[in-house]
Amino acid sequence: MRYAVAVAVLCAGVAVGQELPKNTDKIETLTPEAAYLLANHKGDLSLKGLITLSTEAVEALAKHEGRLYLDGLTTLSDEAAKALAKHEGTLVLNGLTTLSTEAAEALGEHKGNLSLDGLTTLS
Repeated sequence: MRYAVAVAVLCAGVAVGQELPKNTDKIETLTPEAAYLLANHKGDLSLKGLITLSTEAVEALAKHEGRLYLDGLTTLSDEAAKALAKHEGTLVLNGLTTLSTEAAEALGEHKGNLSLDGLTTLS
C-alpha cells in the first residue's frame, strides 16, 4: 500500500509529505502527528514493525476505520489499552505476551474482532 500525506512530520526517518514505504510494516517509530495521518487511511493498516507507541500515537491510531495490525508491540500500558479499546474494527496485537488485569478489562470493551494470539500471562 502507498500512503501519501501532505505535512512535514518525521515518521521512521521519512518526512511525512513524502511517500511512505510500500510495506508499512517497516515503520519502526511513529510520532502522534504521523499516527493521526495514518489513521485516516482507508482500509487495513499494518504497522507490525512498531515496538513501542506513545499513548498519544495509540489514541490517534485507535480512530482508524479498518483492520489495525500492531503485532510488533510487546507491551501495552493500561492507558494505551483503554485507547485501543475504542477502535471499532479488527485489532491484532499478537506480539503481546503479558497484559495487566486493567489492560485486559479495557480491551474486553473493544467492539470488533480482537486477536491476542501471543498472550500467555495476565498480571
